[in-house]
Amino acid sequence: MLRVRRLGAYGAGVIYPLHVVVSFLMRYVPVRLAYWLVEWGTPLALTAFARGYVRRAEANMRQVMGPAARPSEVRRMTRSAFVNYARYMVDLIRLPYLDLDDLVRSVTLHGRANLETAFAQGRGVVIATGHIGSWDLAGAYFVRLGPTVSVLTDTLKPPRWNERVQRIRNHVGMKTIPIEAGPRPMLAALRRGEGLAVLMDKPLRDGGVAVAFFGRATRVPSGAATLALRTGALVLPAALVHAPNGAGYIGYLGEPLAIAGAGRSAQDVQALAQQIMTWLEGVIREYPDQWYMFRPMWPAWQAAAQPAAAGERGDVALPLMDSPG
Repeated sequence: MLRVRRLGAYGAGVIYPLHVVVSFLMRYVPVRLAYWLVEWGTPLALTAFARGYVRRAEANMRQVMGPAARPSEVRRMTRSAFVNYARYMVDLIRLPYLDLDDLVRSVTLHGRANLETAFAQGRGVVIATGHIGSWDLAGAYFVRLGPTVSVLTDTLKPPRWNERVQRIRNHVGMKTIPIEAGPRPMLAALRRGEGLAVLMDKPLRDGGVAVAFFGRATRVPSGAATLALRTGALVLPAALVHAPNGAGYIGYLGEPLAIAGAGRSAQDVQALAQQIMTWLEGVIREYPDQWYMFRPMWPAWQAAAQPAAAGERGDVALPLMDSPG
């Protein structure tokens, strides 16, 4: 336990200067070279520092891929997810230097009409996504398409790293609302007819709302569904992933979600949350190695995963944006 705390404190201490240095280098390093470097270095880092994260991610991946999947394929897909997460970090770090018009041109978007339909009703839009693909690029992309978008964010540690990351998001046009700010600024954004982007697939031990996800029960935050029902906003499920061939991105916008005749009951919240998670499940099935869930997703696994296994007590806290795991 002492070693975990020391390594965690060390990781928190170096993440800000590391981000500053890498951001400077990113001005001059071609993105393809940056991707190649993280693809080469990620397996080494996993072996040295993150065996516990890998174990938990493999358990999640096994559920996603189903009982017929070979263990070797589950392991391969899990390690690919960590590599793709490192590519997401590259995307975040280079965000201030992106030409957003180039970003728009690099995206093949499915469902543009759904975006227009959702915002046309004038009551705001809850943009529900998950820890898949590159959600910060997705925020910058949707802002460039026209809507004003606020992003619900976790507060990162240390504080000056949090300030730097939120400043980057603001620089490309996203407004940021920390989760601890409470519902008032979220409701205000929706009532102004704006978009509010929310990461939906954060597993909870208590609270939230129960949903079925890949054939098993789990609990996820109820905020997206609750806010939509309270304001009359539609929910627009969304995801932006790296194209499998490595050239650009693919964006998905689902049909706007709502519960016909709904009020604000717990049953209505659960029904809307289930619609969101069912849509996300479809995208994750298509791109399982771009789903960055490195914490236990399902309660049965949570209960079994509490004691750290031998050799995992040295895991360093990964620099996870908005807490994938």
